[in-house]
Amino acid sequence: MKIAVNASFLNERPTGVGVFTRQVSSALSSLCAETYVFSSVPIPGVDPGHVIRTPRAVRGSVRLLNNVARLIHDNTVIPLLVRRHGIDVLFCPIAEFPIAPPVRMVVTVHDLHPLYYPGQFGVSSAYYGFSLRRLSRAACRVVTVSEFVKKEICARTSMSADRVDVVPNGFDGRVFKPHAESERPGFMRKYGLKGPYILFVGSLFPYKNVKTLVRSFLSMKGAVPHDLLIVGSREVSREPLPEDSRIRYMDYIDAADLSRFYSHADMLVHPAFFEGFGMTALEAMACGTPVISSNGGSLPEVVGDAGLLFHPEDDRALCGLIARVAEDRGLRDELIKKGFDRVKRFSWEKTAAGILMSCEKAAAE
Repeated sequence: MKIAVNASFLNERPTGVGVFTRQVSSALSSLCAETYVFSSVPIPGVDPGHVIRTPRAVRGSVRLLNNVARLIHDNTVIPLLVRRHGIDVLFCPIAEFPIAPPVRMVVTVHDLHPLYYPGQFGVSSAYYGFSLRRLSRAACRVVTVSEFVKKEICARTSMSADRVDVVPNGFDGRVFKPHAESERPGFMRKYGLKGPYILFVGSLFPYKNVKTLVRSFLSMKGAVPHDLLIVGSREVSREPLPEDSRIRYMDYIDAADLSRFYSHADMLVHPAFFEGFGMTALEAMACGTPVISSNGGSLPEVVGDAGLLFHPEDDRALCGLIARVAEDRGLRDELIKKGFDRVKRFSWEKTAAGILMSCEKAAAE
């Protein structure tokens, strides 16, 4: 069976679904030698001879022109490439795919955020809704990352539950692991960090609910010695975020250092209103970092009993949990241990195996 991954949206600085796509492409290549990837950038772990280059102009971007170019590309060039290379199944890591697919498809739906927050996603929200409706009628299977999103897909579309496979995300255990305490001073100097810090990692879309985290921190900062470090692109934030001498914003960090940011943090706070999965919580636990997470969407599925949960609009509860983790060493040690046990359930190899199984089902249908 020949599988092609439509990774034409990838760029050199992957985040979120970009990381997912690169990791799954690499792991799929190990499981299925006849895996090809449509991409404008190299994919580590994929034979360069199996990377079919696509134009730079169609890469993922917040710019409308790039997205329009990719829409045209997906419906003209991708079908030609599929036929030219004799592909049996086209795997689409995001909900962008040819409207008239030339072969069976497996499409990943990570979440339904564009439907719930149309103001944050602009015109792409309408197209996302169209894509989901089209998926319901197309000859394809859907992969999603949590039971929560599967239920949402089945409720919002005519897709039957037996065509939706739940395949959780993974993480790279070679990258996301604890770093020695002896590395901390050099790391702190490198990034100008002066003391213990509370960490947030993710895009700053309003649904990530960073405002609640900032508001809670400002109300209690006198009770803890920590600074608040927010790592994520502010260009998607709808309004300015509060400035304070103890709040640090970093738009992007070197991916090679991300595990160090987790490992040297005293805690990660993930306050999103809801998530399709919640990758940063998983990565933090793998690095030995206690996790405080909202109970929105799929996050309880990921965190389980290895983190502390709160309602995403309950500032007081979040303040209390931050104080507990900051002050109670025994609680911190318990959360770290539970986190290490929890992440054993997840890996990119398991994710790729689940996707491969979906591709095999699609090919047989």
